[in-house]
Amino acid sequence: MSEVGSDAVLVERVLVFKDQQAFTRLVLRHQLLVRSVIARHCRKDFHCVDDLVQETFLRAYLSLASFRQESKFSTWLYRIALNLVTDKFRRKSLDYCDLDSIESIAASCGMLNQSDLRGDLAKALNHISAQQKIAVRLCLQEGYTHIDAAAEMKIPLGTVKSHVSRGRAQLQQLLAHWAEVA
Repeated sequence: MSEVGSDAVLVERVLVFKDQQAFTRLVLRHQLLVRSVIARHCRKDFHCVDDLVQETFLRAYLSLASFRQESKFSTWLYRIALNLVTDKFRRKSLDYCDLDSIESIAASCGMLNQSDLRGDLAKALNHISAQQKIAVRLCLQEGYTHIDAAAEMKIPLGTVKSHVSRGRAQLQQLLAHWAEVA
């Protein structure tokens, strides 16, 4: 990539000259990365993906002056996207409790796959900490390894293992009456 079209030059053109075409080039260059990062977390909810991609670029544009160029623009953009996804997990946990995710979490906790279980599990997820909920979803729903989840959450590996273990144990305890049905 030539120096003229580098991310740093495009960012500078946006900041100094308010060059909308330069920002458009940044969006076009990085939209696939942002979309793929967000899509991993919002499976089957294409409206959610579209909304979060748009929000990522809006936030990037509004806070572009805070980009210090200590890292690559793509890294900075990636972090904005992940922060938005994490916020979405915290705020609207039930949005992420589609039927497949409920069943995969239930199956990993040794619970039956029954329709009433879905509602009980959705309620039980509201009784574990936000960090446990994210770790449980990443590892038990999304299929992340503990190492990948630690990198995604930016916390130590042992902490992720602890969150998954404690979250699973709490869910099993909260849903103990379902084990009796089995």
